[in-house]
Amino acid sequence: MISKFLLLLISSSFLVSCGLFIKLDQPNEEIVFKKDFKNKICSINKHKLALTSSSSGNHDLFQERIEIAAQKHNLKSIDVFIIWSLIQMYIRPEKVSPGSALQFVDTNEKSPVYENYALTDNNDPNLFFNSLKDLLKKYKSRKSLNYLARIVDDILPYQTAIDKELALFLSENKTSLSKNKNLEEYFFKGDQVLRPGEGLKTFKIWPLISQASYKKNKINSHLFSFNIGKGKVANCNFDMRIYQNAVYLINKDKGLNAHPYSITYKGETFFGISNQSPNIKKNYDSTYTFTPENLGIQNAVCFIKTPTTNFSLISTKGRDSGQHLFNMIEYNIAAARTPEEVLTVLEFPRYLFLLNPERMIYESDRSTEKQTQTFLNTSFPIYHKSNLGSVWIHYKKGKSKSLLIDDRVPNYKSCTK
Repeated sequence: MISKFLLLLISSSFLVSCGLFIKLDQPNEEIVFKKDFKNKICSINKHKLALTSSSSGNHDLFQERIEIAAQKHNLKSIDVFIIWSLIQMYIRPEKVSPGSALQFVDTNEKSPVYENYALTDNNDPNLFFNSLKDLLKKYKSRKSLNYLARIVDDILPYQTAIDKELALFLSENKTSLSKNKNLEEYFFKGDQVLRPGEGLKTFKIWPLISQASYKKNKINSHLFSFNIGKGKVANCNFDMRIYQNAVYLINKDKGLNAHPYSITYKGETFFGISNQSPNIKKNYDSTYTFTPENLGIQNAVCFIKTPTTNFSLISTKGRDSGQHLFNMIEYNIAAARTPEEVLTVLEFPRYLFLLNPERMIYESDRSTEKQTQTFLNTSFPIYHKSNLGSVWIHYKKGKSKSLLIDDRVPNYKSCTK
């Protein structure tokens, strides 16, 4: 049933015409997101540090202090990435811990890198720390993780402000958290958990790292290569043919345990994705980070190369993160000639096929009536959802580089300030 419906979609209203813009049956009706692009596109300046994190909080203080430390200690881009990775444990302690799984993406157009530690064989309580050590070695950094941890301790404020996402997590797990005296010290004021904007006391990271034993863990760097047009190739960490054959990898945990972040420094951009399902009842000693119950599954990653452009895409939220990247490739995102055109595809209303029972979830709020009616005319079970997925894109054309962060999920971007 789904395979027939998918063929109908591709053959009707969601084909790409005129190079990029996705149109309906009416030739003059373009998609609805032709609007103000201000603060949605980060133009990358190789002389400035740019930080992003999947958080609604304001982290400008870290931006300022990391930039000063990078100059003082003559840090490489990978060093700055490691520092920002460690700081994520203070921003999102339920998703980033010493033992969480890391997916790493280097957007370098000449030699892009993808490394995935989210493997079931990796049974390491210090998996995240050891993944960062591996990256320092891979990029031949002169700094050790211990050295960079001391920098983190130096630049950390006494406390950070709770953002809305962490506050919601604390509220939903209040009862379980109250049974852990160590966590109660950090997360509670009296009988109440901390609310957005309230201060969360930080902890020292160097003692943890100095005591963490090194273990060599398995890495998956395999990418599937696909020709998507003349001179255009997509290399993804999933096999696009499964979607072409209407096979879907539905994530049971709804894809809510991934935390993406990135740095841009000295012209280089690195993406990180930390992933874990937290054990609410257990934390790492002297911290408020949670031990992982499991490492989750890998999130979708693609590199697209054309004769004139390069794209690096990560998809980190939802029941099947690969579907969103597959659909963007089907929409011919590779034909985008400007960052504005990339953003147009990024903001286009999404749909997601789910199984048991077969149904489709659709962002009808982002679509026109005629777009929605195209789906309804198929008589396929369709349900509305306000936001589907979270996709981040690094786009390069010539010497110009841009970063585009999905607005469907709250995020911090220092590059648009």
